[in-house]
Amino acid sequence: MTNSIYPTIIWLVAILIGSLGLVIYIGSINRSSRAFAFSIFWVTLWVTAMGFFISAPNYILSDYLLRIVYFLGIVISTTFLNFFIAFPTDVKINTRTKLYLLIFTIVLCYLIFCSDNIVFEPVATSSPSGWTWTFGPLFFIYEFYFFGCFIYGIGVLYSKFLSTKVAITKKQLKFMLWVIIVGIIPPGMLCIILPQFGYFYLDWLGPVTELIWIPIIAYSIFKYQQMNVRAVVAEVLAIGMTAIFFINIFINLSWGPWVNIMAFSIFLILATYLIRTVLREAKQTELLKILNDTLSFKVAEQTAEIRSAFELEKHARRELEKLNETKDQFIMITQHHLRAPVNRIKNDLSSTISGENGKISMELAKVLRETDRAASRLGKIVDDFLNISTLKVGSQILDVGTHNLLPLVTDVLGELKIDIEKMHLKVVYPHDTANWPDLQIDASKMREVLLIILENAVKYNVDGGKISMQTRITKAIQSHVPDQHDSTNGDGSSANTFELTIENTGVGMTSEDMEKLFARHFFRSKSAQTANPIGMGIGLSVARAVVRAHHGTLEIESEGEGKGARVRVRVRVGTVR
Repeated sequence: MTNSIYPTIIWLVAILIGSLGLVIYIGSINRSSRAFAFSIFWVTLWVTAMGFFISAPNYILSDYLLRIVYFLGIVISTTFLNFFIAFPTDVKINTRTKLYLLIFTIVLCYLIFCSDNIVFEPVATSSPSGWTWTFGPLFFIYEFYFFGCFIYGIGVLYSKFLSTKVAITKKQLKFMLWVIIVGIIPPGMLCIILPQFGYFYLDWLGPVTELIWIPIIAYSIFKYQQMNVRAVVAEVLAIGMTAIFFINIFINLSWGPWVNIMAFSIFLILATYLIRTVLREAKQTELLKILNDTLSFKVAEQTAEIRSAFELEKHARRELEKLNETKDQFIMITQHHLRAPVNRIKNDLSSTISGENGKISMELAKVLRETDRAASRLGKIVDDFLNISTLKVGSQILDVGTHNLLPLVTDVLGELKIDIEKMHLKVVYPHDTANWPDLQIDASKMREVLLIILENAVKYNVDGGKISMQTRITKAIQSHVPDQHDSTNGDGSSANTFELTIENTGVGMTSEDMEKLFARHFFRSKSAQTANPIGMGIGLSVARAVVRAHHGTLEIESEGEGKGARVRVRVRVGTVR
């Protein structure tokens, strides 16, 4: 058969569809977009093969091209099914589905090229399609696979459309559904369905109907960012105009001036669109440059402000550190200056009460004893001030030696004996020295810790209550990263830990009070304020600082207000470094 305008039109369509697929592939940034472009590539080959089949000059070539056309139809349906599954979230097709598709493709390829069970015996005609042919007895398998892939794929897209809640994704799926339905129905009807009924006259039009894809895909790309394509218009228009000039060579030979006018009109429209696109991109580039310059200026300005603020903050931090050091020095100096007169007052009161300075009346002795107690409280406050500034973790210089806590506990309980008897409290603790190992501690500081804890256990207890102590020695878990407060010997080896638990049946604390207990040095719960109005709320903070200076821990537990409290002190059995 001689060449005609019909195959030329089909090749023009192949150029346009191929250019679209190329642009989508180059401009894509995800897997599903490239899967679509790959499918478009096979559609381009199918359209091109249809053009050659229509213009085939002899039976042998037409028979070969006919089989290629139907084989490409199988490949198109397979690649589009892969795209349907991947779009729009780049889902990978599973191995089982890949295996089924491969098996069907191989079987159909064999039936198409190695037998007459699908199509055979092309016959030349004078119709625009150029040839007719005969369908084999197993052509229904071909139809089942081809349309089955598209129907299943459309179902997958529709299911995704119903399930997604993202507006832009929903619109992308909607447009892709229309693209596939509009793109597959016309060629399927003209090239597969109608020829089975002996109607081959419009077979050439099947590839031409693929042009419907171009405006739909372009619209969806630009309006709804379909497939994340970054650049389309300039490339498609340039290739399209080239194709128009190419086909115009043949149109001048056979169709006359009217077709030339139509071609010129199409060229003018495409050229205008291309110029507008170039101008728009140039304007966007200029705006982007202005925005970038403005942004650079703003960033530099903000950076200067941040740097200035940082310098001010750094200066303020240094000033605060100096002020904090000055405050600590002031407290220490004040404490040392206050301690001497307070001690003098206490000594004079003691000697006066004992009668060393002359006999005094009972009324005066009572007043002096009250004054002596007040002086003792004042002395304790002075000591607490010093503890606040000096008892910080890592800053306390300890006088460490080998000592046992049992004598310290006995001594403290003796000091508190009058208050314990006054409250009718029962004190229970292990008297066996086996329960109290020798520790490397500062005895005077640890006695202060015990005094603070036990004094609180007495002050905040209830009349007729109980104070109990338990001891135990535990083996610490080996650590590879030594810490200043862990239970290792400093070299990563494990060490024994001595644990002392002091439990009372006093006022207890709420969970809210527990959170605030060590957050502020001067925090006291409402129940503690009621039980002891004149306390300062720093005793436990001081005790904790001392224990931490020994590389130990101090924990407080309470099941709630009115349910008592437990203080757990852990100190490792080893050398404090």
